[in-house]
Amino acid sequence: MFDGYASTVRADRLLSLVLLLQARPDVAAPELADRLGVSVRTVLRDVDALSAAGIPVYTERGRFGGIRLLDTYRSGLANLSRAEGAGLAVGQSRLAGDLGLGDALDSAIEKIIGAGGQALRGGLTQGRRHVLVDVDPWMRAGEAVPLLPLIHDGLLRGRRLSLDYRDSAGDRQLRTVAPAGLVAKAGTWYLVTAEPALVRVSRVLACTVLPQPAPLPPGFDLDAAWSRLRDRVEVRPRDLPVVVTAAPDAVAMVRRVLARHLRDDDGSSPTVRLAFAAVQHAVGSLLGLGTRVEVVSPPSVRTAMRTAALAVADLYRPG
Repeated sequence: MFDGYASTVRADRLLSLVLLLQARPDVAAPELADRLGVSVRTVLRDVDALSAAGIPVYTERGRFGGIRLLDTYRSGLANLSRAEGAGLAVGQSRLAGDLGLGDALDSAIEKIIGAGGQALRGGLTQGRRHVLVDVDPWMRAGEAVPLLPLIHDGLLRGRRLSLDYRDSAGDRQLRTVAPAGLVAKAGTWYLVTAEPALVRVSRVLACTVLPQPAPLPPGFDLDAAWSRLRDRVEVRPRDLPVVVTAAPDAVAMVRRVLARHLRDDDGSSPTVRLAFAAVQHAVGSLLGLGTRVEVVSPPSVRTAMRTAALAVADLYRPG
């Protein structure tokens, strides 16, 4: 059908080319070549093959030229790749980028737009103009997760992972886990293991995908497992009382940021009473507030805050 080219790879590329052209009114050949991973000459040959097969595609020369498909033509097929399907499952562009699927998500959306026509393109454009989804929490940007694509690959392949991991207390350990799923919670990525247990991906220092399979327990449900693990974190005992003094111009902000830790608070005094699970839990929550808060008690938290602050200052010492 396509001028003698019968390979599966070529057929997939030709259909992808049609869908990309449906998604865009006109595209320059170099851009199409980049998107399809081929040369410009190959793109032009593919355009000739499509035209010979009766698909209304043509080229326009000149400064504003490009490769065009008649607006009335619709293939009705999305022809998404595995990576594009995975990108759509994530949906949010920043999270897809963390997984190494940012380009796949973009191309999947373009293909779907191409199959759906101008009405779908208009709806997507309008939606992006008026609705923004920001997955990062206040006061903090998303964590660096350079090993997330490798962990995701091991998860999809159903292989056990060997992790060099630094826990919340700063202790380093080697762990071998059976990956069961990934969860993005307020800009933070967690690996759910089959035990089940939680692994914070930003604390993984090294990862090796092992050849051993990692079967999931019968009836394993990621959503249910995540709910149970999340509840353990959210309802863990917070029996360490901490008293801080907030700067006058930061009282409202401090109460808002630390709302889940407030205890017996009158809502107006600069003295704020809090509760945490442990000293390091308190330091991790308070250090980011800088000079907006001063720990009054207990002495263990004051000492830990001073140690952490000096470590940060030493890190940025000139010379």
